[in-house]
Amino acid sequence: MNARIRKGYADTRFGQVHYRITAGPDAGQPSSLPLVLLHQTASTSVMFEPLMTALAGDYVCVAPDTPGFGESFTPATTPSIALYAEALYEALQALGVRECWLFGHHTGASIAVQMAHDHPDFARKLMLSGPPYLTPEQRAAFAAKISPVAPALDGSHLLPLWQRILDKEPDVPLDLAHREFTLTLRAGDQYAAAYHAVFSHDFAAQLPRITCPIHLMAGEFDALLSCLDPAAAAARQASKQFVPGAGTYVCERQTALVADAIRRFFR
Repeated sequence: MNARIRKGYADTRFGQVHYRITAGPDAGQPSSLPLVLLHQTASTSVMFEPLMTALAGDYVCVAPDTPGFGESFTPATTPSIALYAEALYEALQALGVRECWLFGHHTGASIAVQMAHDHPDFARKLMLSGPPYLTPEQRAAFAAKISPVAPALDGSHLLPLWQRILDKEPDVPLDLAHREFTLTLRAGDQYAAAYHAVFSHDFAAQLPRITCPIHLMAGEFDALLSCLDPAAAAARQASKQFVPGAGTYVCERQTALVADAIRRFFR
């Protein structure tokens, strides 16, 4: 396999969007649409590197960094899911992506739904991992747990944040936990802002309006597992998948399983 992951920037009216893309003579099948991958908070497109490598012979994979994260621009105002979706859509248009297979994980699932809702011809099919189909009570409960990372001179802000990362998936490998810890620190105020954008997003109203086929999945230990069944019931054309033993980091830790699910659905 000669395909490799390269990085670049796409210009939008909001600012520059950083992305990863599989490139090379073996990247993707000529007859296949590009596969767009949208990440969770507070990660970046780096979370998809194992998946992009696994799928490099099947699709040209494009994974942008959400505004405020990684190397993408930081929004000038309080961000919304609509802003994220439009900025990423413009970036993908600048890259020549006119139609795609669209995959979103957690926050990325919210952005993917907004994008498919606003641009109905863009996603031929939609795959949502950990769909945030939240009740008002869930929104309030999750929001109460999220606060900005405020630096303290004595470093006392670091241990609570580290524990917050570990609480997402207690058996997470150390290198993965450290990656997410450093990315959360780097995101600063955008970390909490992105979560509150998800809590303000009317996911439940938009999902039933999407006309393309949708595949929903969630892991056994995913904080959003309870959203899987109601989301599948609300969508027009939906299939669903429960992933035993999986949690927040299913794309990194169960890469082969996710890659197989993508190959089966996106064709």
